[in-house]
Amino acid sequence: MKLFASALATAIFGLSTLNTADAQQNQPACSSVYTRPELLSLTPAQWTNTRNVLSAMQRDGWFAWFAYLHNQWFGQIHGNSQFFPFHRRFVHDWESVGRRYSGSFVQPYWDEMRDYRVPAASQVLTSNWVGGNGQGANRCVTNGNQAGWTMTFPNSHCFSRNFGNNGNPTSWYSPEYIQSFIQRDTTMAQFRPDIEYSLHGVVHINIGGDMLQGYSPNDWIFMLHHTNIDRLWWQWQLNNRMWTMDGPNFDNSAISLNTNIAYYNQPIRSVMQLGYGSMCYQYASNPIRRRALDTGLENALINSLPKDVLSDWFPETARKPSIVALRPPPPLASAAPGAAPGSGMPYPAKLTQQWIQMHKYNKADVDKVENDARRFVDAMNKAGYRSPV
Repeated sequence: MKLFASALATAIFGLSTLNTADAQQNQPACSSVYTRPELLSLTPAQWTNTRNVLSAMQRDGWFAWFAYLHNQWFGQIHGNSQFFPFHRRFVHDWESVGRRYSGSFVQPYWDEMRDYRVPAASQVLTSNWVGGNGQGANRCVTNGNQAGWTMTFPNSHCFSRNFGNNGNPTSWYSPEYIQSFIQRDTTMAQFRPDIEYSLHGVVHINIGGDMLQGYSPNDWIFMLHHTNIDRLWWQWQLNNRMWTMDGPNFDNSAISLNTNIAYYNQPIRSVMQLGYGSMCYQYASNPIRRRALDTGLENALINSLPKDVLSDWFPETARKPSIVALRPPPPLASAAPGAAPGSGMPYPAKLTQQWIQMHKYNKADVDKVENDARRFVDAMNKAGYRSPV
């Protein structure tokens, strides 16, 4: 599949994952690696092939199978450190099935942070791509690649979506905030809840319908979403955290690289490093041996934020030698949160009580993440920061 050019900095700095992996890696390097692209970068021919593969997988019962499997193991794969390794293996298995139908099939990701201000206006959620909100009493989806589908798990029903906030989902999480805890978090016990209780949850909730259930893989957005979540984990891993695995297992025992992935009789270490074993893929935005922050985003942070704010929220960016002596411009007057790039940053949506109870999350842990996000927005707006997104 075509390797898509990424809009990353020209001054990308390399990080040899082999240097940090040799002591832990006990699997062979992949002989070839394919690239997962952002959905909207697909060519018309690639999108046609993807749609054909998905239709065949629906016909042959694979949507129902993956919905069943996710539903069956739901309690063991959320709210603990199984979250990332399980979903990496799960999406890879899905992709592997698709590649049996077409060797050129690759599971894309949806860069949802790009659409965080007005999610319902995303090009992804149009008839040319995955379709929009459901219609009628049963919220059946009538456009997009799954238009008119009848799902068979857990029962026969029309494929549905029910967008949050009466069809106009509240803003979700900005790329700046996600980048902030990618830089700040040093343990899986920090990083997992920061992702799971923020971007992960609000996308599921605000798409709604099948995506709001334990059988959420009925909606292909699930795969787009979790491929993006996996991409963010990989970006975090490339920050010298390749083999970081700690925190609780689903039974509250301490998790480790040797703990088996829930459902799978294989250790977590088997999925930790892309480009080894069966994980023979990479991301267009984060190739296997490189890490980077988007040029426009990094420039906006460096040029807009006082050094103390930059150090608090983006410590890795703040440590770059090129900005040690930077004198930031005077802050711009704060503006009310708006929808357009260049305006103030809006507060992100919160997890619903229904979602918290469904996952048996600790409410205090969720509140901690959400309060951190609101402090971040306050700090950015007070500094006069204007996002390029």
